[in-house]
Amino acid sequence: MRVRVFTAPRLHEALARVRRELGPEAVILDRQRKVNGNNEALWQVHAALDAEPQGDTVEQAGKRARAASDRPDASERQRLEASMQRLERLISGLSRQEAEALRACLPDEDARQAFDQLVRLGVNPDHAADMAADFAARQPVAAGMLAWGEKPRPKRKREVILLTGPAGGGKTLLAAKLATWYSLRGVSVAFVSTDTERMGGLETLNAFAEVLGAPALPLRRAEQAADIAGRLESARLVLVDSEGWSPASRAGLKRQRPLWDALKPDRRWLVMPATMDESDGMRLMDAATGLNVNELAFTKVDETCMIGKLVNWAGASGMALSCCGYGQDAAEGVGLLTPRALTSLLASHAEREARA
Repeated sequence: MRVRVFTAPRLHEALARVRRELGPEAVILDRQRKVNGNNEALWQVHAALDAEPQGDTVEQAGKRARAASDRPDASERQRLEASMQRLERLISGLSRQEAEALRACLPDEDARQAFDQLVRLGVNPDHAADMAADFAARQPVAAGMLAWGEKPRPKRKREVILLTGPAGGGKTLLAAKLATWYSLRGVSVAFVSTDTERMGGLETLNAFAEVLGAPALPLRRAEQAADIAGRLESARLVLVDSEGWSPASRAGLKRQRPLWDALKPDRRWLVMPATMDESDGMRLMDAATGLNVNELAFTKVDETCMIGKLVNWAGASGMALSCCGYGQDAAEGVGLLTPRALTSLLASHAEREARA
């Protein structure tokens, strides 16, 4: 049996190193929290790898499944299905073991109960372990774990913000909420829409703009960008509503990207509905790679029971959290996502889940 020691500032980082370097068949012998010479907390994990592991590893099960798919006999489908079921059981079992190990390392029962709440809300166990103690005390969570966007301050500095994301994700309503919030505080706001090819794409935005008394201009060709920028020069906050797209069909992106680049937005927000399936959201963020999107904004946060997806998406993408919207009223239901706001959002969903 080969024993190695893995050290990292956070427990889940040390466990991730174990999985990466020794594989899923590694056995966790113990885990300890220590302090180094600089008075910094570190996790030390002792892990072992049996030279002759018993049973299939995840990799071996996967190879078995692939081999089964190459054998053209009468029981091909049954063998493949059995191998895949075994693989799923192995992965599920490893995930449960890791979650139990993370939970067992928490300092007290309050933190462990907070961990359970976060996991039920959909937070990845790795993140839940880092957040549990703060969440138990209702202190701001994930302050150093996630990236955080700055609040738009158009009174100090003129800003052009692009909102992009899937069709039906709530981009137009979020733009209207932001415009209403800032207009009520004396900020001159304007809209630009690159959603000009879809039937009805401009009508909703124009209706919001008319209510606010704000200009709303369509941008159909990149050559128009300079003229539009000049016409909206007096606006302190320009919100760019764009055509929706999906990872499965990116044709719209080829048409949209030159328009976005011509406008030169200061910030690019990927707007994601919180009701979206978590794996679909991951694929959306992968598809957004290369679009220079630098922040995440969420809509429909009041309509999901798995609000922990927001933490997982932000952690996986590394993008900064910017703002969230909720409700269908354009005059309210928008806020900046900060560690304190995220804590309140998680707590309110935990209370709602407990009452259900």
